[in-house]
Amino acid sequence: TVKFAIHPVAGRMPGHMNVLLAEANIPYTDLVEMDEINPEMPQCDVALVVGANDVVNPAARTDKSSPIFGMPIIDADKARTVFAIKRSKNPGFAGIDNELYFSDRTWMLFGDAKNVVGELVKQLSGSGMH
Repeated sequence: TVKFAIHPVAGRMPGHMNVLLAEANIPYTDLVEMDEINPEMPQCDVALVVGANDVVNPAARTDKSSPIFGMPIIDADKARTVFAIKRSKNPGFAGIDNELYFSDRTWMLFGDAKNVVGELVKQLSGSGMH
């Protein structure tokens, strides 16, 4: 089962990510709210994080000295395996490192998200296999 969770403040403006998913022909019924997906994350085999930074940073839950402590996040770090697509490990808006990117369960995939996701789809469908 594939589900799409979008943090309420993700994107350049409210609703931005929903528009992008609609343009990618993702049915609105496949979108789930953060509060709905978080309890499911420990049973999730794979979380694919695309471009997110502060909104998936476990420091918001664990580090009382963090500027984002107490901010609601998507608990991607609780999935069994995380693939994070980013251009770099650079800090997000809060200016702090993301603990998720340094986890033993996280695989960083660097590059343009559209290209990386396209390559993942090709590999998983078998058309990219050698």
